[in-house]
This record gives sequence, structure tokens and C-alpha cells, in this order.
Amino acid sequence: MSSSRVDAAVRPARPEDAAAVAELTAAYDLRWCGVSDTAAEDILDDWRGVDLDRDTWLWELDGRVAAFGIVFVRHERLHSDGYVHPDLLGRGFGSAILERMEARARELGFERIGTATLVADEAGARLLESRGYRDVRHFFRMAIDLDAPPPEPSWPAGLEPKPVEPEQLRAFHVSKEEAFASEWGHTPTPFEAFVARAVEGPRADLSLWTAVWDGDQIAGTLIAAPELGGGWVASIGVREPWRRRGLGLALLRRSFGQFWDRGERRVQLGVDAGNATGALRLYERAGMHVVWEAVVYEKELEP
Repeated sequence: MSSSRVDAAVRPARPEDAAAVAELTAAYDLRWCGVSDTAAEDILDDWRGVDLDRDTWLWELDGRVAAFGIVFVRHERLHSDGYVHPDLLGRGFGSAILERMEARARELGFERIGTATLVADEAGARLLESRGYRDVRHFFRMAIDLDAPPPEPSWPAGLEPKPVEPEQLRAFHVSKEEAFASEWGHTPTPFEAFVARAVEGPRADLSLWTAVWDGDQIAGTLIAAPELGGGWVASIGVREPWRRRGLGLALLRRSFGQFWDRGERRVQLGVDAGNATGALRLYERAGMHVVWEAVVYEKELEP
């Protein structure tokens, strides 16, 4: 990223650009963390519900996508993201992305904007800091590479894991929201929005979800899907009365086993590095390791 002038035309992204944007994000990931697992289907999933004409920007240079930016509002929170091809740094694309994202955030009535960059992208961090952004949080992508069937889960006494049935979705949602209520940046998701995105999305597979029951109460929840070139654990939550009993580890091992049975050998998830519930230590005990680290930056916008 750079603050110099851009010599390339900009236009909104279109659905047919998803593969080219996936190639751009792959080039960025490979440059800064050595691995990439983003596919066009992941990009299209991210674009669901986004006003592409007003909330995306795509620059092309020499027949390829040089840079891309996007903002979107989800559950009353503004999200933004941007990428510059690593072969085209120092040409002003980074600043151009930020200028458009900030302008659109103001149009939408937001007083603050956040975005993220990989820790290894030192130039990107310098650009954000030069424009008044501050480091507010770090996140890890963690993975486990399975070379043998994972250990069988050991469930705390009295608790029973079950697949999630459609008629249980509302109770599942309530339990998940309670487990995540104190997480940094958590915004409650209305049930209808939860169903539209998590249940009816193109990658959704309820057979990979788990609800752990204690009588007629749900103690823990896990949502997983085949995504990003392997298995993806989208969320794992344990409600406060059932914490520190080994339930989180059992949920993870059940999910690893399900993916192993489906032929997936890498399972990944994302975690807040500052998580106060000990999630990072849990994932390490389960055999996961950090693949890369990202930093979330925020900026107060002037009118």
C-alpha cells in the first residue's frame, strides 16, 4: 500500500469478477503468509447482500485486477476490506482504497471505520497508521493438519452431543448468542439474519453442526462447514455454567473426526488473540497451530 497517485481506472465489482478477486487475495496471502485457500465461491459468499455498485471498487492494470476494496454493513456494524496485488505496491492503490472506503462510511452515517491487515504486511500497517488508524486487536488463523484419525472426544458427565435439527435452530441460536455475548466486538445477530446467512448459505451443512445438551438445555454449540480448501470451524461456544469442564475440547475433536471421515485433512478456525476465555490455549491443546496473524485497525472519521 502507498499514498502515491493511481494511474488506473476504477469501477464497481461484478459477480463475474469473483474469480479474479480470489486470485488477487491469493497473491496477497501467498506474499505475506505463504499459504492461500480463497476460492471464487468464498468471494461470492462474502458478497451476498452487498450493494456491489456502491460498496465495491476494483482497479485493473495490465489485464489483471490490481486492487480491490469493499465495505458492507452487517447487523448495524460497518466492515471494510482491501487488497493490493503485491507486484503493484507503491502505486497509490492502498490510499485510493482507503479514501473510497472512508468516504462511503461517512455517506452511510458511520463515525468510525475499521479494517485489517496481516502482521507481515508492514507497509500496509505503516499506511494505515499514517492515515490515523490505530491498532485495536489481533486475530490468529489456526489450523490442524490431520495425518491420522483424531482422538475420540471425551464428554463431561451428563452431557450429550447431537446433530442440530431444524426445529432446534432457535434454541441453538439463543445459546450461541449467550456464549459469545462478552466477546470483543460482538453484535447480537437477529435470528432471521442468522438463518439467512449461516443456515441457508451455499456452504451450510447442518450435519457438521453440534449442539451439546444437558437435559433440555444447550450447554455448547459448534458450527462448521467445508470451506477454504478444507474444514472450517466457524464458531465454537460454551455457555458460562458449563465452562472449564473440557466441553470445548470435546466439541473440537468431534468436529475434527467428522472432517476426517469426509476426507478433509486440514481444519482451520479464527480466534481473537486477546480472548479472555482461554480459547487460544484450548486450540493449542487440540493440536492446532497459528498460520497467520492479522491486526484490526480503527479510525475515527471526521464529518
